[in-house]
Amino acid sequence: MKKWLILAILLIALSAYASSNILSSLNDPFLCADCHGAEYRNYLTPISNSDLPAHKENNITCIECHSPQGLQGNLAAKRVILNFIILNKTYPLINQLLASNTSFNESFYYSDLSILKANCTKCHDIKKIKSLQFNHSNASNCEKCHLFHIEPKKNTEVSFWKRIGEGGHKNRTCGDCHGTDVTRLGELPQCTKCHTTHLKGAQWDRNVCLGCHNDPHLPVKNAVFKGTLTKEMCATCHDNIYRILTVYDSKHNKNVPSCVNCHPVHKTARSCMDCHSPHGPPHPGSKCSSCHGYVKGCTDCHTNPHAPLSGLPMISGGEQWTEYAKQAGNK
Repeated sequence: MKKWLILAILLIALSAYASSNILSSLNDPFLCADCHGAEYRNYLTPISNSDLPAHKENNITCIECHSPQGLQGNLAAKRVILNFIILNKTYPLINQLLASNTSFNESFYYSDLSILKANCTKCHDIKKIKSLQFNHSNASNCEKCHLFHIEPKKNTEVSFWKRIGEGGHKNRTCGDCHGTDVTRLGELPQCTKCHTTHLKGAQWDRNVCLGCHNDPHLPVKNAVFKGTLTKEMCATCHDNIYRILTVYDSKHNKNVPSCVNCHPVHKTARSCMDCHSPHGPPHPGSKCSSCHGYVKGCTDCHTNPHAPLSGLPMISGGEQWTEYAKQAGNK
């Protein structure tokens, strides 16, 4: 009888002490660290693209997310945690005093822990969420897209964490560029968020970059220019060539609306024969033998296509063509 009395007094005292101390610290995430060490570490140092920092800035702690709606729900969640901690602390003492081997698992109802499931709709109006520009009507779980404690799986195909499979942005996720704030996904990112410009110190808007890299999801793979790309946009990188083209103001500048007419793919050029016939008016008085056998192609004489007549002599007859072709072929 005396042993039971001692035990009862100890339990009452321990429960009162534990309850008063634990109850005052239930809002402190550190209390959760005993069982949820990894989650607590991620709370202190959030994983990439986590939504935890936004919650921390607003002083939202673990218990405020992991409890049902309202004051009664908050108290019910705290009661479950309190019961768990008290039982966990007192069972070793009970077993020692009574020489018993009662298991904690036999006394605690683990189904009660379901009350601690995170509840985003306590603060976030589900009706407003489903009416957002980016459709959430089929969203079954907020944490499929919004990261908190757990790193996303590498091969996941869900929303912002889907990875690009090829090209210059291979293995980057949608969220890396577009962020994860569903209210701001319409704001396209600037390329300079991650990339430095080709010209040192240039302040380029993304439209300059997309003039060449027309598919930002595969920015290098195709590199096929848009037909609307102006010469001035090419000049941002090729200023010297642009100046030559415009200063000499040949037919290549006057009659060709855009650089992409000759350069449909970066670092490539169409054949001169696509537009020019060498046997017509440009070479009056010439014969096949005047040039063939001495030069291989147009650029042996027209060394700068951006100023195609620069440095060329005035030629009027076949013998002059032959003489100049010999000189060009020997260069």
